[in-house]
Amino acid sequence: MIKERRKHLRARKQLPLKIADKSFDVITETVDISPSGIYCRITRLLPVMSKIEVIMLVPVKGNGRQTKKIRAMGVVVRTEPVILKDTDKAHYNVAIFFTEIPKKDRQVIEAYVLSGSTDQPELQIIKN
Repeated sequence: MIKERRKHLRARKQLPLKIADKSFDVITETVDISPSGIYCRITRLLPVMSKIEVIMLVPVKGNGRQTKKIRAMGVVVRTEPVILKDTDKAHYNVAIFFTEIPKKDRQVIEAYVLSGSTDQPELQIIKN
């Protein structure tokens, strides 16, 4: 039996996202999110261990339209090529681990992920 290595729950939810470093920036959205990182799809190959900046808009409790801009530093821990029909452009699924994120922002993400079972029925909690 394989032991689960994740320490945090993830939520399968699409949130606006910008990934950047000194030479590029990419606008995309999350595939899933947790307090420790994100998983997304982009059209640029990012080598494992690449250091990047992540900027995202995370909904906050209360008004469903209110969001908090969260800025974090991260490192690419996994890159997987994806074959998509009807496109000749390369796509990659990328897992990013947050290396620097303010504690309050991590708590906002955690509250968002945990709120999925009550406030947002479309938010799917992933336990493994």
